[in-house]
Amino acid sequence: MKVRPRLASEYDVVVLGAGAAGMTAALVAATEGLSVLLVERAAQVGGTTSRSAGTLWIPGNFSMDEAEARADVEEARLYLDALVGEHSRAELREHFLRSGPAMLRYLQQHSVVSFQACPKHTDYYPDLPGAKPGGRPVEAQVFNGRKLRHEFGVLRPTLPEFMLFGGMMVSKADVDKLLNFKHSFANQRHAVTLVLRYVADRLLGYSRGTRLTMGNALCARLLRSVLDAGVMLRLRCEVTRIERESGQAYVLNLHCPEKTHAVRSRRAVVFAGGGFSANSRWRAAHMPSPTPQHTAANESNNATTMELALRLGAVLGQPHEHNAWWFPSSVVHRDDGSVGVFPHIIMDRAKPGLIAVDQNGRRFVNEGINYHEFSVAQYRHNAVPCWLVCDARFIRRYGLGAVHPGSRSLELWVRKHYLKRGATLENLARQIRVNGAGLRSTVESMAQYAVTGTDLDFGKGADGVSRQNGDPSNLPNPCLGAIDTAPFYAVQVAPADLGTSLGLIANENAQLLDAGGRPLSGLYACGNDMNSIMGGKYPAPGVTLGPAMTFGYLASRHIASNSGRTRVSSWQRR
Repeated sequence: MKVRPRLASEYDVVVLGAGAAGMTAALVAATEGLSVLLVERAAQVGGTTSRSAGTLWIPGNFSMDEAEARADVEEARLYLDALVGEHSRAELREHFLRSGPAMLRYLQQHSVVSFQACPKHTDYYPDLPGAKPGGRPVEAQVFNGRKLRHEFGVLRPTLPEFMLFGGMMVSKADVDKLLNFKHSFANQRHAVTLVLRYVADRLLGYSRGTRLTMGNALCARLLRSVLDAGVMLRLRCEVTRIERESGQAYVLNLHCPEKTHAVRSRRAVVFAGGGFSANSRWRAAHMPSPTPQHTAANESNNATTMELALRLGAVLGQPHEHNAWWFPSSVVHRDDGSVGVFPHIIMDRAKPGLIAVDQNGRRFVNEGINYHEFSVAQYRHNAVPCWLVCDARFIRRYGLGAVHPGSRSLELWVRKHYLKRGATLENLARQIRVNGAGLRSTVESMAQYAVTGTDLDFGKGADGVSRQNGDPSNLPNPCLGAIDTAPFYAVQVAPADLGTSLGLIANENAQLLDAGGRPLSGLYACGNDMNSIMGGKYPAPGVTLGPAMTFGYLASRHIASNSGRTRVSSWQRR
């Protein structure tokens, strides 16, 4: 689908990649008065963000008054210093902390991108100094996709497994209300409103619901803003070569469906191609063994933009622990023959009545800890893959992975080999090939912990992260429950990456640096093409998108300042 058919021979800025980072860079550059070409090699925009929760971690954000924000940034610095330390440059983290709130204000002032705070999203290592139980993450407000008009199809949809009735998106807040549908009239009214809106969308001819939430809402807002700002968007275009002309000017060869173009960037090229998640050669070289087979990242994130930058003199950062951000995933074989990678992030692992076991039938981790740390534990304890085990009562109440709560098609999921089911624990153990005596012993221990409210092995439910995602109605511990109602179920999970953290070295303005640490004139990077300022750590929800969009903003602000076109608003002068 062509958004804007005409392509000029030159632009001030060319941005490579139309995920959240790239669209932010393009939007800010255009808002500052620069002509911008946004190139996306896929047929749709949004990248990995469009299928994510869409959360940004921004300490000191707009939900706080000036004094609170200042104190929060100070505490966040302590937190990052304690967790990340020497794994990344402190000055880059500092620039992020100081510029993140400004990025949010800028977007909300100059575009239709608007956010709301997430007061209950806790930092993932709550025992470290400076950690906070909520308030730092923000998320895009729900967006009416009908405002995209003819460009609605340009937006990459979320995962099918994240939609109800084949196309209705729900937010995290919606899920809570739907799960407690019977508990209040307000919840029932909300559910009916959602369904009626979805029915209206389908009757109007939309292929899916237009009430967009989470990362899809963020990308939709960015897309609408990018188009309104006059950015030239080209889809299904591959940049095959970049040659430096002089100073900040470069000539790019674009291979597009209709023809090959030579486009000149007068001031800058911004690399925002999303990292190397879809490149098997890079994965084998930079990821742990066994190399994960699946990724939740966009299939276009294949390191082509990074390789172009390397040929121009950019350099890779020092490897991190695993060079990626992880989550436990299960594989869904869809009816159309495609394969889905379902992220086990918040809906099942922390709930009472579920355990994760290795091949010995033994637990190896607090199931409710953050998803990155859970997958790291799989590698540390040789538990790749592992099994999430629960009973019939659990799966009715909470679901399991791609199986929704109260699902009436459990038999179908068993036939598709997504779920394993056993009439007894021993029968289930044989099917999933784990030690039956070990599994029985583990389940018996969990039954005792459910009564006392204390997990003596791994402390599930004693930490803020797991308690936040548990079931507060379950006492005495929201995360501990017995597994005693036959039949018993299991789903296999293995680490998959949300994105890669090893990238190109850049400075505080997102300028790419050469091997000597000198800025490469006119070359910038943001998102997963830029080496992570988190040093491969995962401090909190939104620590990928927060820096990605902040450095996209900083890149374009720096480009504009060098062109003499930077806007100066009242809040920037303060």
